[in-house]
Amino acid sequence: MLYARVSSKDQEKEGLSIPAQQRLLREYATTKGLIIKQEFLDVETARRAGRTAFGELLAYLKKHPRTILLVEKTDRLYRNIKDWATLDEFGVTIHFVKENVIISPDAKSADQFLHGIKVLMARNYSQNLGEETLKGMTEKARAGIYPSAASTGYQNTAGPNDKRIIIPDPTEAPVITELFNLFGTGNYSLKSLAMHLRERGIFLGGRKVYVSALHHILRRKLYNGTFDFNGTTYAGTHTPLTTKETFDSVQRILDQRKEHQTKAIRRDFPFTGLVTCGHCGCAMVAELKIKKKTKRTYVYYHCTGHRGKCPEPYTRQEALIDEFASTLGDLIIPDPILDWLSQEVNKTDQTQTGARELTIKRLEAERSRIQHRLSTLYDDRLDNRITATLYDEKAHTLQAQQEELERARTRPRNRPGPAHHGPRHRPHDQQRLHGLPRPERGRAAPTPDRRPQGSHMERRGIAYNAARTVRTTPTLEPRNSNKTQWEWWVRTAF
Repeated sequence: MLYARVSSKDQEKEGLSIPAQQRLLREYATTKGLIIKQEFLDVETARRAGRTAFGELLAYLKKHPRTILLVEKTDRLYRNIKDWATLDEFGVTIHFVKENVIISPDAKSADQFLHGIKVLMARNYSQNLGEETLKGMTEKARAGIYPSAASTGYQNTAGPNDKRIIIPDPTEAPVITELFNLFGTGNYSLKSLAMHLRERGIFLGGRKVYVSALHHILRRKLYNGTFDFNGTTYAGTHTPLTTKETFDSVQRILDQRKEHQTKAIRRDFPFTGLVTCGHCGCAMVAELKIKKKTKRTYVYYHCTGHRGKCPEPYTRQEALIDEFASTLGDLIIPDPILDWLSQEVNKTDQTQTGARELTIKRLEAERSRIQHRLSTLYDDRLDNRITATLYDEKAHTLQAQQEELERARTRPRNRPGPAHHGPRHRPHDQQRLHGLPRPERGRAAPTPDRRPQGSHMERRGIAYNAARTVRTTPTLEPRNSNKTQWEWWVRTAF
């Protein structure tokens, strides 16, 4: 295999062009009696991993291990440690022709050590070159010269001291000025302005103007005489294409429209994630329909068809509610267990009430103690035992403590007790509050074989998951009346 790479035009001028590398490597292969099966050529920097031809080379070497690779020298192949480690794992034999070095899995440790130093030196050279380039571009920006390639509406040219500067493009600059003036009137949206330019046959950069490109242009500070570089704003020496007042007006219009931008409303449907299609097993999703004449809204559920087109029709949400209500109506807690639950809840309320009464007594005692200290402090001030400043400081501290105790004493309870807020709702009442039918008191749940067959949901091929709707067991009648078993069930269900 042959690999050649250049990263800039300057390297081509120095004799490091790809044809020069190919000629050298082909002559070497002829001398050594090697046959070149394939050539990989890159015109990209080797500082970072991910070069196009280099990636193809790695894929080839992965399928064909023990391959011989011809390269001009170390920095032509890699300048980062990741690529070096990858090639080392593949067990490739690499001939560095100019360096007269062959690195293979069987190479001596001294040769591999020197090769590793060359890789680090190439990496350091690349990093140092990047730092020096950034330093030069920063100095250029501080001098007010735009340090990068010209944006739309400008073109690069040679300036004083052979420095590259930007000047207005005679064709595109008037278009940029017109864009700011038109949008600054407030009579155009981004979409209408882009359409206006397309109707007039105006192009920028040889392309049609679309909304995204137009928004990018209107946000660029470069057109008002300033520019951003490396996180800092600099005042440029180039010719602005719009005034600062027009630019600021455009920014205000864009910001105001962004604030009033509406977003799609996300609706939460009750059975989302709970229902699956009985035909193909895909999830059922909800869809809101509005009848034009009456303006009434209806919610339908249908299969996503993720595994292919599903023949099942749409299902109304009311049908799902009936099926879920029928299933939940079969779950009945016997009266003895309800009475036991009520007693346990009352015991808990009594315990909490007693604890709160003790807390209130403690707070009252602390409040009385602070009040006594305030009275003593007042007497000391009347007798001139303390200064007015000391009295104000101590009184302020004690009054703050007193207010905090008062807030703690009058703070409402986390959960209202039955003695003050009426009877507690039972599970049957909760079912009625949620629109579910209340089962008859004391009746056992129907057995599975007594349930109606061929229900509406089964005919439509819908499989529903009632276990995800309520945290309980399928049948609530215990095998025996052991209270311990019911205690375990209550902890699990509630």
